[in-house]
Formats: sequence, C-alpha cells, structure tokens
Amino acid sequence: MMYALVAGGALALVNIQTRPLIEENRRIAEEEARATVLPGMAVYEEKKTGDFSYYVGYTDGAKTTVGGYIFQVAGVGYSSTIEAMVGIDKKGIITGVRVLSQQETPGLGARLEEVKYGESEPWFTGQYEGMSVADEIKVDKDGGSIDSITGATISSRALTNAVDKGLREIAAAADLEE
Repeated sequence: MMYALVAGGALALVNIQTRPLIEENRRIAEEEARATVLPGMAVYEEKKTGDFSYYVGYTDGAKTTVGGYIFQVAGVGYSSTIEAMVGIDKKGIITGVRVLSQQETPGLGARLEEVKYGESEPWFTGQYEGMSVADEIKVDKDGGSIDSITGATISSRALTNAVDKGLREIAAAADLEE
C-alpha cells in the first residue's frame, strides 16, 4: 500500500512538472505546422464557428488580405487518433497537410509521415495538395485517388476521411472565393 502511494505521488509530481513543457512543445509544433501547410502568411488569427475552430492566414500584418485558412482534423486510425493540420488557399485548394500526432503501427500506419529517399516532404500527405472541396477525397480502396499505404488502409482512410470532412466544414464556415 505504501509503495503505491509513493509511486502515485511521484507520478503526479512528474506530471505537474512536465505538463507546461509538453504544452509549450505542442504550441511550437502547431506554429511550425501552420507555417508549413499555409506558407507565406504574415499573421494567423484564430476563428470559431459553432464547434469548428480554424485560423485565417493574412498575407499582411494589418490583417486586410486573406491568404488562406488552416484547420485541424482528427480521425480514428487502427491504433490511435490521427491528428493533422490542413492549409487551404482562399479558393479552398489544399496547400498542405501535416500530421501533428499519431501512434499508429510502426512500419504500417506510421508511414503517414514517411519521407521517401530523395524527397523532403511526406509522400502520403503530399497527395492532398491541389485538391479542393469540389474533389471527392477518398482512398483508392473506396474509389478515390489517394493511394492507400499498403497494409495500413485503416490509417490511410482515417486521415483521408478526416481531411475531406474538415474541408467541407471549413468551406461552410469560411468565406471561400469562387
């Protein structure tokens, strides 16, 4: 009984001391992801429509010229929730997708973030670039154009469906140019 109390107390203390660092690292990762999925913006402003939160990217510091939008998505994969950030230009065309967190099976679902030899960006998330709400965003196994990761269809489908759903939500929430 005494060992359990000491161990529990030690875990609580470690949690209290590391929580601010973990939160700061997540904030930095999200800032870097915003700059990656919607590059060239001077400032980002958070907005909320109902339960849907997103960022408006402005090309100028005065917030007069909208350059695009950023939103986060989440899908339930094979062994974890896959969280990603998506950037679109003001016409609703995907400019980038970056996985923020996932705990999928190494060598299978974790390949969502795999960068192939000689390339600088993950190949799987790069497939979304140039797509828009007008496109049917589905994996190949469901009749779409996104190539699934071999042996990781559940992970591929989870992220793809989340991106598609988020894209439809941002189209309804933001004033996209036609």
